[in-house]
Amino acid sequence: MKQTLIIFIAIFGLSIFNCTEDNPDGPPQIPNGRLVIKSNPQGARIYLQGNDTGKITSDSLDNLEAGNHDGYLYLQYYDTAYFSVTISANLTTTKEISLVENLPNIEFTWDYSTRFNGDSVQFSFQINQDVLLDSIIVNRPVNNVGEYTTDKNYFNKQLFLWRDQSGNLAMYYLPISDSGKQFYPRIENFLYRFDVYGQQAHGNQNSFYSFYLQEL
Repeated sequence: MKQTLIIFIAIFGLSIFNCTEDNPDGPPQIPNGRLVIKSNPQGARIYLQGNDTGKITSDSLDNLEAGNHDGYLYLQYYDTAYFSVTISANLTTTKEISLVENLPNIEFTWDYSTRFNGDSVQFSFQINQDVLLDSIIVNRPVNNVGEYTTDKNYFNKQLFLWRDQSGNLAMYYLPISDSGKQFYPRIENFLYRFDVYGQQAHGNQNSFYSFYLQEL
């Protein structure tokens, strides 16, 4: 019986010795954690510690060392969103970020030119960003006694680019050339009014309304 006990103690001691030899530097390293990043809207590029992770929200980053991590999200037409997060070992941490749109307000720049000895007028406009136009309603004089007519131009969210293929500011004209009319009659001392309805083509695609008044 004593001999069996001595053999057991010897084997147990040898096991302890072998475990110590397998880990000469002490206890094993702390296990890593997981980070889930969500954004509103989705589709933002995820950067961590200044490096592009190659992922877009919503997605996860696995095998992150426990501790503090800094990063940011990038999505065109939105402000870059910076964040800090603390990762815990063996846990999943979720970070939810609301992105702030950085598109400016819609702006139209209007102008006009006269034709045929000043008897006709053509209006033009430029925009400061891409828009989806719903309609342009034109209220204009037709004679010198104050009679008006209304032209309704419907576009059904047609894309109007603010720059052309060469990168120059795009110019658009009223009347619309494909309507068969290129000019309005020029009536002096009366207002021409243009009411524009549409929405931004990018970002949150916010709706807008704008109007323009011009007396010739």
